[in-house]
Amino acid sequence: MTSATPTTAQRTRWSTVLAVGFAQLVVAGGMSGVSVGLPAIRTDLGVGGAATAWVLLAYALPMGAVAMAAGRLADKADLRAVSVFSMAGLTVFSVAAALAPNFGLLIAARAAQALIGGLLFGMTGRIVTLAAPERTRGRALSVITLLMTVGGMGMVGAGGLAVAVFDWRGLFWIFAVAGAGATVWLWRTVPGDGTGLPRPDRAVLADLATSGGAIFAFLLAFEYVDSAPWLAAAVLALSVALAAAWTRLPASAPTLALMRNPAVAGALLSLVLMATVTGLQSFSLPFLLTDVQEVSPALVSAVLMTFIGGLAVTTPLAGWLADRYGPGRVSLTGAVLVVAGMVPLVFVGESTSVLGIGVRVAALGMLFGVFNAPVNAYLLAAAPAEQAGTAGAFMATTRTIGSSLGPVLAALAWGLGAGPVDGYRLSAAVLTGVAVLGAVAMVVAHRAGKR
Repeated sequence: MTSATPTTAQRTRWSTVLAVGFAQLVVAGGMSGVSVGLPAIRTDLGVGGAATAWVLLAYALPMGAVAMAAGRLADKADLRAVSVFSMAGLTVFSVAAALAPNFGLLIAARAAQALIGGLLFGMTGRIVTLAAPERTRGRALSVITLLMTVGGMGMVGAGGLAVAVFDWRGLFWIFAVAGAGATVWLWRTVPGDGTGLPRPDRAVLADLATSGGAIFAFLLAFEYVDSAPWLAAAVLALSVALAAAWTRLPASAPTLALMRNPAVAGALLSLVLMATVTGLQSFSLPFLLTDVQEVSPALVSAVLMTFIGGLAVTTPLAGWLADRYGPGRVSLTGAVLVVAGMVPLVFVGESTSVLGIGVRVAALGMLFGVFNAPVNAYLLAAAPAEQAGTAGAFMATTRTIGSSLGPVLAALAWGLGAGPVDGYRLSAAVLTGVAVLGAVAMVVAHRAGKR
């Protein structure tokens, strides 16, 4: 199918950018907001604490799996039709989750939310190229990133309020209302070519089964590294086998050609490695603050939220800088700054005050914001216009992989320490080393992009 839609924008359509940003807020909030309702779900539906983790996994894993196939679909599909279908589907299954009478149907509704709502992640890169010319693309991506970041943080508070006023089902009614609003906004602003929804043929299904299955299995393997390492190894082997099968499909050829571009490959590797630093917030710092500093869970959350606050401060500035000086130069600078921001956190110990830790975490968030949106703009600029959807899907998938890998590396390094402080410092040092490799990968990408 050949799209009649132009490959790039001639003027900036900020209404489309805001619509996509709000829709991404809803999709991302489906993870952060629901987490506060897990204890209530456990009590109401009578399941164990470990089982409730699947309320999150049933959303995160399918979403990661569908992103790549959705990105390739975005390069030839009617973007308005698919994006509206995606958000409408997420809205419908949010209602199904709110009405679920038992745990099994809740998990099924969550998986359906992710499979359909996750299409939007693959569409974002392509929509941005149609909504913003390259001269304003950094700012456009910074707006979307800011809405996702601050909105995701706000969803945690909104979710807690919904649980307190109603119950856990109120969470999903909030997502249903927000999803309905996003659906209308996307329908009014996203450009389309009138071809409607594409029909999934055998080639598309084979592509989704192999590439999506490989990503699903790869992400799932991280969940069992500590508790069942042999199972993790088996699932990882399955991921490799599915990936190998995907490379033999004719549909994989354009994507493999894009991955051979050193500018794209270097930036993707940098994004994966840089995203692992979030393992500090999701594993190392919570355990340090709880076991060594002995602070309350509420204070732990407050300290960790400073990272999001710092990210929100610098993200708009980073988008402007990327448009002014080039996304490659700014993302490379940001990568170096992230490494510099990690170093003070390596030396946190028993004598470090909670305020001192919070300041360091906020600084890291600010520096990470200099890298985050510009590297996305760089990837879209490095990819051919007709593969903007694929490049956008790469951004979502690689960030998900890095965010999943970070806590695993932190946990493994922590276990090698002689005590909590040693474990923390070793995990922080390992993640800093990974960030150094990410900066090196960005150097390679930037140099390749200048040729």
